[in-house]
Amino acid sequence: MATYKDIQRLTGLSLSTISKYYNGGSVRQSNGEAIQRAADELGFQINDFARSLRRGTSQTVGVLLPALDNGFHLAIIAGVEKYLQVHGVGVIVVSSHPEERRPGGAVDALRSKRVDGIVAVPSVHDAEALKQADEAGIPVVTVDRTFPGLETDHVQLDNYAAGAMVAHYLLDHRHKRIAIIGGDHSVPSLTERHNGFLDALEQRGVDREESWSSENDLTIEAGRRAVRLLLARGNRPTAMFAANYELTVGALIGLNESGLVVPDDMSFVGFDIAEIAQVTRPPMATVVQPMAEIAEHAARRILARMNSSDAPRDMQTLPADLRTGSSVRHLGQPASTAT
Repeated sequence: MATYKDIQRLTGLSLSTISKYYNGGSVRQSNGEAIQRAADELGFQINDFARSLRRGTSQTVGVLLPALDNGFHLAIIAGVEKYLQVHGVGVIVVSSHPEERRPGGAVDALRSKRVDGIVAVPSVHDAEALKQADEAGIPVVTVDRTFPGLETDHVQLDNYAAGAMVAHYLLDHRHKRIAIIGGDHSVPSLTERHNGFLDALEQRGVDREESWSSENDLTIEAGRRAVRLLLARGNRPTAMFAANYELTVGALIGLNESGLVVPDDMSFVGFDIAEIAQVTRPPMATVVQPMAEIAEHAARRILARMNSSDAPRDMQTLPADLRTGSSVRHLGQPASTAT
């Protein structure tokens, strides 16, 4: 069976560098690539059981999600697992849907499995249990959202800037009557998108019209219902922004049922629908999160925290991308001209 010394023989690197690489430490990219090439050539594999016995650890990380039914959450699982498996760390996935578990029950389930750390997209009913886990010495990294009192390493999208970016884009296309289907304001990331959007409108001299701001559950049906209600109002908006995946899908269903044509009758920007946007006609404008980067940052951070509890708290904020598609009409141009 190949050992660190065999990798040292092929790479010429020190045993400490090789050990650091396999324990999640920071090494030069060229050194990491050389170690991985040598490991592949030798068929080297980490002996997880032996390492766990030496460390008194389980060599597993819990991934806690509100649900397992959307692309963002599944991308977090895939990205975290991809990064950690290289370092011999397994993943246990649990969901914390409040209708299925008592508050904190999902965190307790992970702690009962003796996980060495937790990567969480937390819901409000997880916050206290995650705080207790962190205080008990179990490293926690939160993703996408966090809550007051939950002071952990954190990775998120720049949600405020994402909301503002959409508002400026629609304003640049001369829209002033703009609706946001903003989601549940108890979710911090949705609140930030909503605030960024409305602040940008205000900065550009557009009044915040409450009739065009729709607060909803984060479901497809809620997005569909919001469109129906917005279109039923007098002086309806000329453009809509749906601020997460489920709301976007529901809003598109609602627009399709209304008989309105996008973008001639209604301009539209969605969120996290990069694949759907490619098959709609016209292709939809959408905000895209760097999901793979978010997951890798979270995995890298939990591994570093597992190996050094004294490391300072770290917060990573990543930028969003707006893919413009053809679903937004410039009001200074004839119908059927969109960008």
